[in-house]
Amino acid sequence: MPEAATDQAESLNALRARIDAIDDALHDLLMHRAVTVERVAREGGKVGVKIRPGREAVILRRLLARHQGAMAPQAIIRIWRELFAAALVIEGGLVIAVCDGGSAAELPSIAREHFGPLTPIRRHRTPAQALADLATNAAQAAVLPMPSEEDDTASAWWVGLMHGSAPRLSIIGKLPFWGRRVEGTPQGEAYVVAALQPDASGADRSLIGIETEAEISRAKIGTLMNHAGFAPGPILLKRDAARETVLALVEVDGLVTEDDARLAAITGTTTKPVVLGSYAIPVAP
Repeated sequence: MPEAATDQAESLNALRARIDAIDDALHDLLMHRAVTVERVAREGGKVGVKIRPGREAVILRRLLARHQGAMAPQAIIRIWRELFAAALVIEGGLVIAVCDGGSAAELPSIAREHFGPLTPIRRHRTPAQALADLATNAAQAAVLPMPSEEDDTASAWWVGLMHGSAPRLSIIGKLPFWGRRVEGTPQGEAYVVAALQPDASGADRSLIGIETEAEISRAKIGTLMNHAGFAPGPILLKRDAARETVLALVEVDGLVTEDDARLAAITGTTTKPVVLGSYAIPVAP
């Protein structure tokens, strides 16, 4: 073999040996991470539903901010989402209920992409069936289609959150967390609902449900929200003919809690405004 070819083969072998050593080091760190997760579980780090979307978003944003080199940022999200899923298994696991009927979005695939292949998924045709799993603890979180003004009563699942339930359910996340969708990845968006109060990520949006007079406009609702101190975004309206009122789902900036004084400053409502949940703003490339 020519000397140049021999030198090249030795160089490639050395690089492959370096990759093998890096793989071993990564594996050691993964095993160490698993041991640390076990300690967190033993010491009661999480109670109730084990997912913490806000904490996960903080981790991912921090890693993306420091990321350099040829590896795609989306790969960083994919790798750490698998780590989050593996950690949940160590902590006791969870089951996800997914509504895959009545929507063009590929919700089961979106749920699988986010929660990983190790997480069991229960598929349902309607949001009500998925939410019923949470009431019986057959599942600990539900992935539901984005609300639409064209939804019929059965599909308008957010109205049920307004009227309360046992256990009290909240929107805690929005999927997918990576904003750019490439060909071959599941399309669509979804909310994650659980019997859990959302945790702050530092860059969040909240959803507030209000009930008001039947002939109110989006512009008027936006004005009421502004006067109360909120920065409103999209507003979805659903008319309740039986009660002669309008139900509005209003997206606002920031993480809003039930004790937020601004809620009492929203005028013109027939009932007290309800915080339906919050989500960490998905990252954009």
